[in-house]
Amino acid sequence: MAHRRRGVGVGKKKATKSGNDTSSAAQALAKDLNEGDLEFVKRSLSSLESELTKFATQHADSIKTDPAFRSKFLKMCALLNIDPISSKQTLLGSALGIGDYYYEVAVKAAEVCMATRTKNGGVCSVEEVKRLLRKKGSSMTKVSTDDILLSISKLGVLGGGFRIVTLEKKPYVVSVPTVLSSDHTDVLTVAQSDETGEKGCFSISEIFNVKGWTEERAERAVETLVREGMAWVDEGGAGGKAKPQFWVWSVFFQQDDEDE
Repeated sequence: MAHRRRGVGVGKKKATKSGNDTSSAAQALAKDLNEGDLEFVKRSLSSLESELTKFATQHADSIKTDPAFRSKFLKMCALLNIDPISSKQTLLGSALGIGDYYYEVAVKAAEVCMATRTKNGGVCSVEEVKRLLRKKGSSMTKVSTDDILLSISKLGVLGGGFRIVTLEKKPYVVSVPTVLSSDHTDVLTVAQSDETGEKGCFSISEIFNVKGWTEERAERAVETLVREGMAWVDEGGAGGKAKPQFWVWSVFFQQDDEDE
């Protein structure tokens, strides 16, 4: 008895069509949900910014005059991805007017860094910047570390080499356009550490001992720092040592400030 063969793939085509319909429906539903979620997020953010503006208006004096209060407020803004400093056109920016304050901090911090560059090679601790800013007049007497860090971050987008680096958990302002690799910052960190005997002073052999680098790698990194004025060479070596020692004055002078 002859059996008629069923067309190959007919059932498969039906299943595929059904699968496509399900997939399309799922995609449409996901799109609707995503659009709804996006609209909800937009409304929520708008409401949060409105409440934040009310809070800022009520506590404007504290935000402007109390560094600790201002720092907490700015951290709250950061959590909401709201920048009250850069955008004066927003209700929050106009309610506070603190953008002008941070602009002043940035300009005066830049002046301090430029004025001390011959002394420290363009690497100045934030503590030193703060100490010198507080001598500049009444508007700067309460400037905080957070104020300086934020101001320098805004200044950095304009170029000119201004940025923050962290050495041994302490922030420093770099004010030279030289690109510092991780090796350069590692050498500066060695100068900041207690493992070299005297803060701010190190030798090639001490870099080898602390970092485990080859002599050639250490010399390349140090050569750049010396060429850019960030480190100085003591050919005789400190304490009568035969091998050259290197000094990072920004670290050495910060130690003096901490001892005062």
